[in-house]
Amino acid sequence: MNRLLTLLFLTFFCTCASALITCAIAGPDACNGLSAQPAGLEINVPDGPLPWTSLDIEAPDGQFQFAIVTDRTGGLRPGIFSEAVDKLNLLRPPFVMSVGDLITGYTRDLTELNRQWDEFDAMVNRLEMPFFYVPGNHDITNAVMDSLWTERLGPKYYHFVYQDVLFLCLNSEDQYRGAGKGTISDQQYDYIEKVLADNDDVRWTFVFLHQPLWDQENAERWADVETLLSNREHNVFAGHVHHYQKFQRNNGRYYTLATTGGGSGLRGPRLGEFDHVSWVTMTADGPVMANIALDGIHSDSITTREDYNFFTNIYRSNPVRFEPILAGSAPSGSERVKMQFHNPADLPMHVKINPGFSFDYLSELPIDTLTVPPNNVVDFSWEIRSRSASNQPAANGSVPLKLELSYDYAGSELTLPLKYMVAPQMRRKLKEAHKEIKIDGSLSDWKPEAMTESFGTPGTDGHVSWGVKTGKDHLYFAVKVQDADVVVRANETAWQQDYVAVLVNADPLASSMMNTGPRWYRDSYILLASPDTDAAAGGSAYQDRYEDHPAQYVCRAVPGGYVMEAAIPLAYVTERQGDNWRNLRINISTQDEDPGKDSKPRNSWMPDWRGANNVIGSGLFFKD
Repeated sequence: MNRLLTLLFLTFFCTCASALITCAIAGPDACNGLSAQPAGLEINVPDGPLPWTSLDIEAPDGQFQFAIVTDRTGGLRPGIFSEAVDKLNLLRPPFVMSVGDLITGYTRDLTELNRQWDEFDAMVNRLEMPFFYVPGNHDITNAVMDSLWTERLGPKYYHFVYQDVLFLCLNSEDQYRGAGKGTISDQQYDYIEKVLADNDDVRWTFVFLHQPLWDQENAERWADVETLLSNREHNVFAGHVHHYQKFQRNNGRYYTLATTGGGSGLRGPRLGEFDHVSWVTMTADGPVMANIALDGIHSDSITTREDYNFFTNIYRSNPVRFEPILAGSAPSGSERVKMQFHNPADLPMHVKINPGFSFDYLSELPIDTLTVPPNNVVDFSWEIRSRSASNQPAANGSVPLKLELSYDYAGSELTLPLKYMVAPQMRRKLKEAHKEIKIDGSLSDWKPEAMTESFGTPGTDGHVSWGVKTGKDHLYFAVKVQDADVVVRANETAWQQDYVAVLVNADPLASSMMNTGPRWYRDSYILLASPDTDAAAGGSAYQDRYEDHPAQYVCRAVPGGYVMEAAIPLAYVTERQGDNWRNLRINISTQDEDPGKDSKPRNSWMPDWRGANNVIGSGLFFKD
């Protein structure tokens, strides 16, 4: 008894000493707690909150993965299966299964058949893991193809057991009946029956064949095969139909896989039409299956620093430039969209031009592709015509334009996709203020006809009318917002409640009309203000950006809504464009919060310059 107590004491002492040594080496943070950890994991566990969700890292015995490729042929699309080989080498499954239709076949010409098999074998020989062949109707359709399979590949059906899981590879083409008429012969059935009997205690069974015989009539002995499978854990994988489907049947899960290069409408995963590999993880609780689309797998070299720098330089050079699309005083209904493609690179730039559908305009292109030589510029123009009998520019209409700029760079194609919205714009002239306007929020210096622009529905919440004038030293703005419930809280910033915003961009015309995204914020003058009410002072936002050019403004509640009057220093404009400035780009935006509603809708005169609906050149005003 004393000896046992001594051993227990020594064990406890050594454990504590080990913990103390760990603390001494790893530092004080390691002393806060020690915890049982999975084999192979070493981590110091402090007391209190932990920066991880769990340490139950799964590394169970018997868990493994494998991949399945499906139909390559039956409408072969070259290059897809080869791409799948490269992607599988990135994923590194221990082995790869197949479900047939590996070559085009359907011939007795041995020279051609050997050429096709040589081509296929060259691809799978690039795999850095084993590949298991299964025949499809394109691989065996006649006695010549059957004999060639045997000569090159041996058995047409076979099995193996891996980590107590049975893999059964079958031949649905053993009577040469072709597509939609697969079979299991008596001889093959006898083999299946023996294999299943000899392996009746495996933890799972996977069956691979080409045609989904459970979904076909007169499949000979397949119904008997299903009877043999019914009392064991199993899954069946097939191809052939080029549509992914999952079936719950016969106490198992059956699958028809889509394509790995075979013919497909490619209408997407939800319609079962996509190129993929299937990824199966065998766990203690059974298989877990995922389908990985080929275009969702990329190597770690998908974008290098050199790639990024190359396209960043292209993008920053403004490779696509537009002239303003301005309708005259008597619009003809037809306008030219004039563009320039600038290529700053030492490689040719290939351009695809794709104007989308518009309810308001028809598009007519002379060509839809062109090439810009290295370090060169190409002019391009096309026509848009109004669908309206009035020939007037549509109030909110535009044409969505998609462009692809691509380069053959470092052995692969790099493509820069760009999207624009284009539409003719009315030529708006800035009116002059004949005297300095007093900024008091009364709008007494503004006649109704001076409020030339508006948006929203007249007579309803959210309707906005506004005007702009130029003076000697300032740009003057007057905005009237209709709002039955003006919501302002003194303890919140202006952009969290009702507000009106005036946005002015004074860059030169070529860049101002294109400005989107970060440039909208960086280069534009933004005056955003909430109205003062009897309950609270509204306040403003963004004013700290303009210490050298502060705006004067009054924004106040009035019966039926609120108004803003503002003066923005012309010094901002001349700083951006010089004393002989010619144009401005302007937008007006509002936010409307109403009591009891969670949403705060935002509306603007022209589409948001930051968003996908930004229209090139919208909101331009000209000095003369």
